Amino acid sequence: MDDLDRLLAESMHTAADRAPSESGLLGSVHDRSHRYHRRRVVTGWAAAAVAALAIGVPFAVTNTDTPAPVPAADTLVAGWTAPVFPFTLPQTADRKTPVATMVDGDLIGFFETTDYDEADVTITVADSAPVFTGEATTRDMTVRGHKGTLRTVNTKPAKRLTLTWQESAGTWILLETDDTYKPKDVVALADAMTAASIAVQPPFRLDLTPAGLQTDTVTASRMTFRTASGTTVLRTILRKRQTLTGVDQKVNGYDAALTRDAAGVTLAIDVTDWQATLEVTVDAAFPITDADLLRYATGIHLLNRSDPE
Repeated sequence: MDDLDRLLAESMHTAADRAPSESGLLGSVHDRSHRYHRRRVVTGWAAAAVAALAIGVPFAVTNTDTPAPVPAADTLVAGWTAPVFPFTLPQTADRKTPVATMVDGDLIGFFETTDYDEADVTITVADSAPVFTGEATTRDMTVRGHKGTLRTVNTKPAKRLTLTWQESAGTWILLETDDTYKPKDVVALADAMTAASIAVQPPFRLDLTPAGLQTDTVTASRMTFRTASGTTVLRTILRKRQTLTGVDQKVNGYDAALTRDAAGVTLAIDVTDWQATLEVTVDAAFPITDADLLRYATGIHLLNRSDPE
């Protein structure tokens, strides 16, 4: 990276610091009510003209999610396929384009509204029944032809409403909002859901992904992968900048430290242009050579929605 590239990357990171963050997106509907004018912008802040300057530069902002074809060894395969959130709500003038993420294998769709008389909605699709803790009142409801339960938690400034039901074998749905909506309105929202394919938005473009593993979590700061049995074994996390010790590698021109122990291996990269540390951790259950770990890390490209945690 020459001086001009660094100046461009630094200016883009400065802009990112002033931009609204996606962090805290999941579950944000629990803490806000539109009747109290609490708003959160969840996506779409970067300028395309600036991002276009950085396309193809590892660890710089880029707006393309199309991975470049890269030869891969048996441990790694080329590219990454985004999971898709399978439902949507009817489009309205006040409902923004939904944002899809993934946490611990659950697909999550966030539907933000700009209407103060409505509320944001979060829909989670899981493969098992949810487990709740804490006090709440419950009420049986019929949802989409299925037996459902409306759970109300008495929080301030607005009560939290969670409607759950089993949509089909192996598919449970949670629809969360607040008491801006009456119970019958929450059921009406659920009944209005239709099939869709909303791609999960990754924080990074990956040239390579671990062979034989499934995507587990995709948020604004991390992408993790798990085995077929559900054990998370590879984590790629963008953290706020940390001081590296034992620097012994270079990744795309950045200082990096690679450490191994009985539990596995960690590669930490000092991404100075972002004032961030990119950390890749691989458990011993997924054996990977130093060379393949470095190849994987070299093919990670930060996107404009990346947000260090």
